[in-house]
Amino acid sequence: MSGEPVEDALPTLVSEAAENVDGAPETKNSGKRALRRAKRQEIWVSVKERKRAKKEEARAARPKAPEPVLDMSEAAVLARRERTIAKRESFLMAANEGPTIVIDCGFEEDMSSKEKKSLSQQIMFSYGINKRCESPATVFLTSLHGETEANLQKIGGFSEWLAFDATTKCYMDTFRKESLVYLTADSPNVIEELSSDKVYIIGGIVDRNRLKGATYEKAVAQGIATAKLPLDKVVEMGQATRVLTVNHVFQILVDYQTKQDWTQATMSALPARKGAHIKAE
Repeated sequence: MSGEPVEDALPTLVSEAAENVDGAPETKNSGKRALRRAKRQEIWVSVKERKRAKKEEARAARPKAPEPVLDMSEAAVLARRERTIAKRESFLMAANEGPTIVIDCGFEEDMSSKEKKSLSQQIMFSYGINKRCESPATVFLTSLHGETEANLQKIGGFSEWLAFDATTKCYMDTFRKESLVYLTADSPNVIEELSSDKVYIIGGIVDRNRLKGATYEKAVAQGIATAKLPLDKVVEMGQATRVLTVNHVFQILVDYQTKQDWTQATMSALPARKGAHIKAE
């Protein structure tokens, strides 16, 4: 019908119905059926239009929720500022009492641009985890430079992240050597608990299969302690890799600080694709 009015199309429908496939005139009943079809089409279009108009009228008549008016009085502005400062101070105090975690960004030259972008996202996720955590950590991004730093700088507010300090220096130049513990799946040592006088290092590597053993070898060369998370002690993971992303390791650490239970902390952090379940005692 090509969008033409129903009444204009009626003669055409009747004319078309007046001929059969051989070009012979149709019966009188065929012409009546064509008229009835056209009438039903007209009624259908009319009902559809009425429903549409009714919906538009109801939408227009629906009362609009009043937009909230922000109190900009001096007292209200001062009160909001004080609440923000109090919340900030409370968070920083909690982070100061939590574990100290380093994300080692010293593998910049070993990764592709795509991998560096992924690492930047994992660091961003870690910041979000820390902000929401009941027992946040004090975090240092060490050896930060190159594309990873540029990617993070593009994130709004990065320079103001609370309890996240970025430095181009290596952790070896920032902390006492005896306080450092590099967390690596290749370590023969299993971490039992978090200590307030230790600094826990997470290797900032995305493609760990290609760079297998890189974090352990680095720690051994630097003469610092190593440890791995007690994954095999608390969960069954089948054939899934024990090597986790930066943000998953980070979440396990801060969740453990809150729950003091490696099983709960691990299960809450591991992605479903790992297929992990609690290990039977």
